Order: sequence, then structure tokens, then C-alpha cells
Amino acid sequence: MLIADIDFCAQADLGQLVSIEEACFEQPWDRRVIEHDLANPGQVAYLKATLAGRIAGYGVLGRGYGAAHLMNIAVHPDYRSRCVGLQLMMSFDEIAREWGCGRMRLEVRSGNAAARDFYSKLGFAYMKRERKYYANGEDAIVMVARLPLPIK
Repeated sequence: MLIADIDFCAQADLGQLVSIEEACFEQPWDRRVIEHDLANPGQVAYLKATLAGRIAGYGVLGRGYGAAHLMNIAVHPDYRSRCVGLQLMMSFDEIAREWGCGRMRLEVRSGNAAARDFYSKLGFAYMKRERKYYANGEDAIVMVARLPLPIK
């Protein structure tokens, strides 16, 4: 396991975040969305995992109605299977509990078995299926977990 430095993202990270999005997803978040969020912090927290001066992954956590919402998590392909995602989730768990949230929810592509397995190991359970949730028509699986997450 590589130990990453976890910190909040800043405007200066925008280029690296967009590069990670493009490397990870067929339909990445629009650069303008990320740029707007970084310029207007509020209900969302952007965290980055840095290794040797390079952002290896990042994620976005929102909140509302007593629950945290994992909105996005992306680990550059060069750093997968090295616990970068796990370290981000540990940090999001801590932030969500500081916000007073008792649970965390997320949406994951129905076809992304690896991600669903990762979340299941962190205590997330199936809540429901959202039909045609993504722009390409793919369904989302909504998962929820109680906090603290059972991270080992």
C-alpha cells in the first residue's frame, strides 16, 4: 500500500483533476463543473490523494438531509489497486461524521462490478436501481452505508 497525502483540492489542481476524469471515465465531468465547485466551496468537499507530487486520485463529497453523498471518486489507472481509493474513503468518512452525518450514499454504474464490490467491502448495501441515470442510458445502483464505515 502506498501512503498518499490527502488534502483539499485547490484551483491550481484543476488541470490534474480533469486529466484524471478523462483517464477514468467515458463521460467525464465537465471541466466547468469542477472549476465552478473549486471556486465556490460550500456544500461539497473535494479531496485529492497525492503521491510524489502527482495527484493519483480525487473525490467529491456532498451533504444534505443528514446524509453524506459520495458524488465522485476517481483514481488514475496508474495508481489503482494501491489503496488510493480506500484512503480517500477513510477521509470522506471522517469528514461526513464531522458534518454530523450518520450515513453515506452513492450512485455507481450498474455495469461497474469492481466499484460495486469495493463499496460493498466498505459496508455499502444496495438501496435501489435508478433506471437510465447516466447520459448513455446506463442504470445506476444506489448504495448506502452507516457511518463510521467498517474500514480495516
